[in-house]
Amino acid sequence: MAKFNILDNPYTLQFSFIPPQFIERTMATNDIVNNFIMKTPTYRGIFITGVRGSGKTVILGDIRNRINALDEWITIDLNPESNLIDSLARQLYLLPEIKAIFIKAKLDFSVLGIGVQIENANLVASNEEDALKMMLEALKKSGKKLLVTIDEVTYGNDVARFSHALSSYAGANYDIYVLMTGLLENIKKIKNEKSLTFLYRAQLKELDELNITAICADYERVLKLSREKAMELAKYTRGYSLAFQTIGYYTWKALCTSENENDVNWEDVYQQVDITLSELAYEKIWDELSELDKKVIIAMNDLLRESDSNSVKIDEIRAALNMTSNTFTTYRKRLIESGIVGAKQYGHLSFRLPRFENFVEMRFE
Repeated sequence: MAKFNILDNPYTLQFSFIPPQFIERTMATNDIVNNFIMKTPTYRGIFITGVRGSGKTVILGDIRNRINALDEWITIDLNPESNLIDSLARQLYLLPEIKAIFIKAKLDFSVLGIGVQIENANLVASNEEDALKMMLEALKKSGKKLLVTIDEVTYGNDVARFSHALSSYAGANYDIYVLMTGLLENIKKIKNEKSLTFLYRAQLKELDELNITAICADYERVLKLSREKAMELAKYTRGYSLAFQTIGYYTWKALCTSENENDVNWEDVYQQVDITLSELAYEKIWDELSELDKKVIIAMNDLLRESDSNSVKIDEIRAALNMTSNTFTTYRKRLIESGIVGAKQYGHLSFRLPRFENFVEMRFE
């Protein structure tokens, strides 16, 4: 009789929240949390970047929860498509404990349509920037600090306006800090605008692969697999967060109708994983590549298939494309930054994403 119930699956294919089962990035998480809570933070703003499906939203939510659990801290999550300053002011006012601080300080925010007009108000906001400045002053006097999180940020006029406001708030020594996630190309557009002093100086942290040993231990414990099978599946993920969830999800599902791991049709599990990775991430990643990026990947994939190796020499890829060293360096850098390929072995390239070579082959069969 199967030991698993399909309704209890702890792995998920959904995005934008912390899944029931996930691998913590302890070092990266602790570095970011410790930066914000230290007496004099090194950075007031931090960007987290990584390829689609690498777990940016998960680590963002984990850090937000940890900071929010501290007594002196408040956390607000903003929609990147909203008027950031106005949205932040409104969300702050909706927090009962914080609203009480503003009322006690006799702050009038009626111009924003929040609260009521206060007679004999100490300060009256004329716009959202004024309102937020008044709020931050009141929070500072109450010993409160504010962490703002924004998932999948992109460059736009409102982000620019928010950055200028943050520079002003930092200059006034208000306790407001920002943690954002985004694709590297989107973050670069923001950081390349040197007039956006606050975000230009924000730290950029790229997510590494999940720890394979930790994934193995998770599969062994949660899925009740043998050490050998758990490690096989863990290596299959290549440390890619979406693959960790996807393999766990379909393995649990398979075990719901199997006596043990020996009865599982693993070929069927892998096939479902390939389809899901393609639908949820790889198709979008591929569409965002330039035509020459794609040619480099196709050439690389052809050479890998011929050599039956995990990596291919850069010189061989250049020769196959008849591309000069200087030209190829540009595409090599772009593909490494995109998170699709890695260059751990000097002079070689390999795919970082699991089974991406299969995805490429299927597109050109």
